[in-house]
Amino acid sequence: MNQFWRLLWKETRELLRPRYLLPILMIPIIFVAMGQGIGGIEDSAGEQPSIGIINEDGGEYGDLVNASISHNASVVYYAESGDPATAMETVSEAGGDALIVIPDGFTERIQQRTAGSVNVHSVVRSLSLSGITSSAQIDQQIGRAGTVLTLNVTGTTPAMLNPIQSEHTTYLQDKTLNGTSPGALSGSFATQFIFIPVVIMFVILFSGQMVINSMGGEKENKTLETLLTMPVKRSTIVAAKLIGSASIGLLGAALYTVSIYYYQSSFTDGGASAALSLGIVDYAIVGVSLFLSLVGVLALALILGVFAGDRQGAQMLLFPISILAVVPMLATMFTDVAQLSLPLRAVLLAIPFTHPAIAPKRLLLNDTAMVFGGIVYQAIFAVGMIWLAIRVFNSDRLVTGSSGRVGRWLSRLQQ
Repeated sequence: MNQFWRLLWKETRELLRPRYLLPILMIPIIFVAMGQGIGGIEDSAGEQPSIGIINEDGGEYGDLVNASISHNASVVYYAESGDPATAMETVSEAGGDALIVIPDGFTERIQQRTAGSVNVHSVVRSLSLSGITSSAQIDQQIGRAGTVLTLNVTGTTPAMLNPIQSEHTTYLQDKTLNGTSPGALSGSFATQFIFIPVVIMFVILFSGQMVINSMGGEKENKTLETLLTMPVKRSTIVAAKLIGSASIGLLGAALYTVSIYYYQSSFTDGGASAALSLGIVDYAIVGVSLFLSLVGVLALALILGVFAGDRQGAQMLLFPISILAVVPMLATMFTDVAQLSLPLRAVLLAIPFTHPAIAPKRLLLNDTAMVFGGIVYQAIFAVGMIWLAIRVFNSDRLVTGSSGRVGRWLSRLQQ
């Protein structure tokens, strides 16, 4: 038992090196920051913009537009005349986003039943989502002022101006969503779930790369052959490697599950976002599915790492794992697995890494049978990979170098 604990400590210490640990830690940090950033942009979109106004008209309709914009925005500058360029500098220094100029003759044009025009001078501080959002807010304020002006000129009411109101009821399988349109549901779903398959792909790739690089380093430094000649059972070596890497995998699964939770909680503010939210139990189920995938990929990477000649060859052996991770990512991002034809659905579900990618969506739709069936399949796959790893380590292939057709094919892949 002392030999096992020494080996376990050795493997864990090897995998806790910064070059292995930093990529695992960076993805949750990026994912949480991305969710907070998008949530912050949505919050800022609901705030009043800061603007300046030059009202050169002085007529009743110019005053009406000025009053409407002033009511819905924070006015940091106001004048009845002046140079727009100079005024824009003052607005920008005060933190404003735009200057709206109501020109002379605006009221007369409206009274003549022609369209009046306003000049908008905007400052874009960054070509980013936040910069685009601030520009869109100005257009919204002008649109609101136009509506107020139309109501005043024509004498109509808001109901007469927009006589048809749509009240949506959307049926999402066995869920009934009142007050949510299909467009709002689709947009909320894309925002919350589109990046989850990407994150899971990176989790699988980084985990597999971690173990394969470790095995490649041992083969390159000849430490694995030395370890095999010592009076230690091969099963003990495999157990130490798998438990050491699985402990790192458990840490990664917990981090990624928490990061997914915080990412999605940035959008659950009511409406479609609230309808698409998952519960704590759902996140725990996703975490179990992700952990079993990590155990499976770590055992598979351990098997492939046996055939690595060095670290460079180990990188090429990551190719089969990459294919198994990328295909489910692309399929689950752009399609619904449950809606595919039976052959395509069977191929995707046969890949064990598909199941954690589809688990949040299936839990959202209360399709627990597919989720729990996937967990059972992942457990069988993980146990099968562990059994195969023990068989490979117990064989003479590690010492003699004779690895059959599979070994020759993998050797060509490394060249």
